[in-house]
Amino acid sequence: KGSFILASIFLSSLVQAKVTLPSVFSDNMVFQQKTNVAIWGNTDAGKIVKVNATWNNKTYTAKADSDGKFKVLLPTPSYGGPYNVSISDGDVTKLSNVLIGDVWVCSGQSNMEMPLAGWGKINNYEQEIKDANYPKIRLLQAVHVTSNSLLDDAKVDNGGWQECSPQYVAGFSSVAYFFAREINKKTGIPIGLIHT
Repeated sequence: KGSFILASIFLSSLVQAKVTLPSVFSDNMVFQQKTNVAIWGNTDAGKIVKVNATWNNKTYTAKADSDGKFKVLLPTPSYGGPYNVSISDGDVTKLSNVLIGDVWVCSGQSNMEMPLAGWGKINNYEQEIKDANYPKIRLLQAVHVTSNSLLDDAKVDNGGWQECSPQYVAGFSSVAYFFAREINKKTGIPIGLIHT
């Protein structure tokens, strides 16, 4: 019995922890163009984390601190995509269908809050929702929570970032959606909206 416990402890120490990322990182996300974006998360203390993006196929590294936290700065090009981003500490986490464009945080009370459908119901909302197929607009809906202290992560709906479609836009901020649609139609630049 004692040998089994020692063997279990030894084997568990050999198991690698996979990188964990905050909820703002998921498939379908948008990174801000022409800057150094931060990718951060957790792994085992002292592990080397490698980040690689298909837009330049270069590898950027960071070493996790004593708490297992790491941060890598990743240079982004002008807008485009889709791309893939891999984050690895020996075990790979992959972000797929990633776009480079402009990211906007959309926050406020009732004027920003009012969804396309629901309590406000914008004019012609059923048709607007039906027509909301914009794969270059991506939506991230934060769950509204109150906290008196800093949180390490946010809760998000729909498993993270989603392409703008009738399935995901109905409950999203109408002001944010129409803003993004106007900009995307005029410029062609992918738009990421974080509604919080």
